Amino acid sequence: MMDTWLIGKSILIGLAIAAPVGPMSLLCIHRTLERGQSAGLVFGAGIAVADGTYAAVAAFGITAVSSALLAGTAWIRFLGALLLVYLGFRIALARPAARPATAVAASGVGAFATAYGLTITNPLTILYFASVFASFSPLSSMLQAAAFSAGVFAGSMLWWIVLTGVVARSAHALRPPVMIWINRGSGALLIVFACYTLFAVAVSV
Repeated sequence: MMDTWLIGKSILIGLAIAAPVGPMSLLCIHRTLERGQSAGLVFGAGIAVADGTYAAVAAFGITAVSSALLAGTAWIRFLGALLLVYLGFRIALARPAARPATAVAASGVGAFATAYGLTITNPLTILYFASVFASFSPLSSMLQAAAFSAGVFAGSMLWWIVLTGVVARSAHALRPPVMIWINRGSGALLIVFACYTLFAVAVSV
């Protein structure tokens, strides 16, 4: 019988990982405002799959993968920060414009890949899962490990569904001048996040 407590706890962990406002939340909000909830959900799905990937690495005890990620922490964080700087400037300079549905569909794969790549380049997440597992009872079967990973994905995805829904409902009230300032503010915050990461990498090497 499936352990409902394990599934419930893993869903809460997924929510706890996704909910804090950070660069990924800003990118998802911006994408939702610009292209609609469907586009935001595609981006959120990339983040949720990355969270599920890290959960699986921890749950299944894939030490070779986790060791490789942690060994390259500095370079991975550096490349992720550079991508955030690029996206920050691009968003800050963007002008709000209506985008056709075909553009959303065409850019879905790229958005998913970007979200997954940016999330997976934060190996500190794997340390979070390691600390979570310290308070967990050992997972005694592959089925439990799979249930934990799926629960984390579900919890993370639930957050992105709620967030994009709220943002999409508010988008119609935001006029172009307001959107311009939202773009500038979001872009500036992304650049600040990236600069903080670059500074942290510099002092750690």
